[in-house]
Amino acid sequence: MRLPALVAACWALALTARAAEAPPKGGEDPLDALAAQMAELVNRDRAEHKLPPLGYHKGLAAVARAHCADMRANRFFAHDSPRTGSAKDRIAAARIPNRGSGENLAFALTIEVAEKNLMNSPKHKENILSPQFTHVGIGLLRADDGHLMVTQVFIKAVPIHDVAAVRDQIAEGVNKERLAKGLRRLLPDDALSELALEHSLRSAKLGKHDPLWLEDQISRRDKRWRLTIGGYYLTDKPDEVIRSDIAFSPSPDHFGVGVVQAPAESKQAGSLWVTILCAQKK
Repeated sequence: MRLPALVAACWALALTARAAEAPPKGGEDPLDALAAQMAELVNRDRAEHKLPPLGYHKGLAAVARAHCADMRANRFFAHDSPRTGSAKDRIAAARIPNRGSGENLAFALTIEVAEKNLMNSPKHKENILSPQFTHVGIGLLRADDGHLMVTQVFIKAVPIHDVAAVRDQIAEGVNKERLAKGLRRLLPDDALSELALEHSLRSAKLGKHDPLWLEDQISRRDKRWRLTIGGYYLTDKPDEVIRSDIAFSPSPDHFGVGVVQAPAESKQAGSLWVTILCAQKK
């Protein structure tokens, strides 16, 4: 297969003999085993720069190998495919939630040479050493001349939160901060918590907060309060809610917290919709 001279990938010019491939385990495809070894090289390079290892993602590996197959079958070498689009398009088609992605391509006799050349290329090195990425999948195929076609796909995975634990963390944190400021503890209220949760659910569905809806619901459904104060957040950091001004008014005596995680496929992918309602009884 003749490849273009100029491509946005690293080329291996080494003429050394092909390294022996590790025998597959229990019938494992030898190229899959070799891809796993390359992932170890990626994590070795990250460790040398004091970065955490990337988790190996089999779904991404399948995406990466399919791109290698597309390139080999259709005799091209590029990130964008006329059939599957960009790396971002391929990851989306595989329904792999993420908050960012990257792709490296290489063509070399061995995985060691491929990884070395990727690390010698600033753009590809940036992907390998990105502190934002959390997972990698690697696909390999042999070209007609015996070289390895390499695709590395990186993502920042969508975090999975225990929303009940986050809600409790916020409630406990707010009262801890209030006591430190000389303010009384807020008492949890089931009705306020239910309303706060309903608003967070509505926010996640709409993709935006709806304070007018919430004010209407409070006025119609709960007449116990002299005043209510609401705070609405889209965040990855519960501490931002704990330290917000909304919970530190001296007037309220009760509160409720509602937390919902945004769907992985939404624009907010995995972020937390948080509603906190503070109220003073009549």
